[in-house]
Amino acid sequence: MSGQLKLKAKDAEDVQVISAVLQDAIAPVCDMVFNAEDKNFIMVVHRLKREASNDMGLERVCCALNIKGVQAAQLQGIDLHNQSQMLDLLAVMTDEKAILFIFAGDAKIRLQMQDWSMIVEDFGEPWPAQCNPCHDEAARG
Repeated sequence: MSGQLKLKAKDAEDVQVISAVLQDAIAPVCDMVFNAEDKNFIMVVHRLKREASNDMGLERVCCALNIKGVQAAQLQGIDLHNQSQMLDLLAVMTDEKAILFIFAGDAKIRLQMQDWSMIVEDFGEPWPAQCNPCHDEAARG
């Protein structure tokens, strides 16, 4: 399993790098959990491996996000009862003492943070991506 990504974030600059790496990841709602007692948020996404694109096309790989120091989690446009819901991750941002996950369709997760750290780590074998997301401004209308 060569080529596995592992990153650590502790500030807004680090989060910008993680946002670029995770852009267009697919986030199944069933793979998100917030443990308030441990102040820990874990999410598994299907990351697009742009760094490994080749003649065969792009691949996806499972990627775990482990965020420590989470004081509270707020959701917008996400139904935790709909465990089959898949969210398209557009960006990860910081906002004062919060980390925001911005998804397509106005869905958001806002994590209130204090003395936080984030580890992002690939696991498992990659598989062929079904499509290559388009971010062309003209295509959006």
